[in-house]
Amino acid sequence: MKLAIIGGGTAGYMAAAHITKHFPKFELYHIYDSAIPTIGVGEGTQAHFPGWIEDITGLGFSELQEKCNVTRKYGIKFENWGTKNKEFMHNFYPPKTSYGYHISSAKLVELLQEYIISTRIDQKVIHVESNGVKVNIEFADHSPLEVDFAFDGRGFPKTFDDQQSQWSLIPTNAALIRRGPVVDYNQATRSIARPYGWIFVIPLTTHTSYGYIYNNQINSVSEIEADFQEFLQAEDVKIMGEDKHLNFPNFACKDFFDGALFKIGNTASFIEPLEATALGVIHAQITYASLYPLQELADLNGQPRGAFDINKIQAFNKFLSNTILKVVLFIGWHYVGGSPFDTEFWRFAKSNFEQELAKIDNPYVISEFNRFLQAGSNFNYWMYFDNPRSSFSGITPASFYEIGNGIGYFAA
Repeated sequence: MKLAIIGGGTAGYMAAAHITKHFPKFELYHIYDSAIPTIGVGEGTQAHFPGWIEDITGLGFSELQEKCNVTRKYGIKFENWGTKNKEFMHNFYPPKTSYGYHISSAKLVELLQEYIISTRIDQKVIHVESNGVKVNIEFADHSPLEVDFAFDGRGFPKTFDDQQSQWSLIPTNAALIRRGPVVDYNQATRSIARPYGWIFVIPLTTHTSYGYIYNNQINSVSEIEADFQEFLQAEDVKIMGEDKHLNFPNFACKDFFDGALFKIGNTASFIEPLEATALGVIHAQITYASLYPLQELADLNGQPRGAFDINKIQAFNKFLSNTILKVVLFIGWHYVGGSPFDTEFWRFAKSNFEQELAKIDNPYVISEFNRFLQAGSNFNYWMYFDNPRSSFSGITPASFYEIGNGIGYFAA
């Protein structure tokens, strides 16, 4: 069974390492173009990530700290979100014992290379075509490769059309990234509301990643640079290296999987980094692919594969779409409490969510969202929730409780 992973970013390397570990009988090709740069920003993870990386590598915290500059992350510290609290924590549960990592994505890729067994092809891919049973990959030199299954993790789509859903519930679409020296506080990611958006602070052992997330249709780059500089001066941060400017859509493809080609990472979806969901979404995509369809392919024991049942594929895509939409709703909801800043960005952000929410035609997800809002708003209801381990795409009632009270939503 031939399987290809296309992409040399975090998604591609996570998928390749996962396949090597859990599906060693597949003939694996890892295809990437080393001339294409990656974003390479320090990232926060969720609480499942330490278990996944230890499963793949066998390395614990101290080894990962040395190899990937990690610090333990016990949650997100929100500052100036809403008008009720100057700051509040969104913890992993149970607090003090559950944690994720702050990790260098560039170092993570370097590490995962050591745990991948594959035929590596460093070439530019110019065309990928799937018929639902086989995937044909064409390289820049026009040589072909046919495989039984492929993960497509090449990054953002070059164009956006009716194959993607773009989510305007989230009011941001751009980022200015900077790097500073090591900071003392590294127990949580900081998320600081500012007049034109918000700033993340991700502390690693060798440096700190800063990012100003904003809407480029509302505020100019010069406004962002000026306010970013004001914040950094107030925190006495000396910037290292060059700025990175990124524009991003908040989107998800409508069909993740066609029976042979599975889109992952930024090829499949992107959601702004407010809750550090990027690596979590990649992990979920790889996990779901492992349960179905990869397990079904593995069960063939080398026999030729046929087409998957179309009803199963459609149900699987619906499940993946709902998973992303739930994360989008949770993140967009953070903005409804506004902030202490009476600016065009925050006026827009505060009103935008409810307006866009009304346009979503997905009764199941909206009903679930309202159910979890109720669970978060009422501690007694939360305690008697029909399934205490229930989650809204991995987001528990505890998270709704902390965010809703933190931004003042439930009080209002």
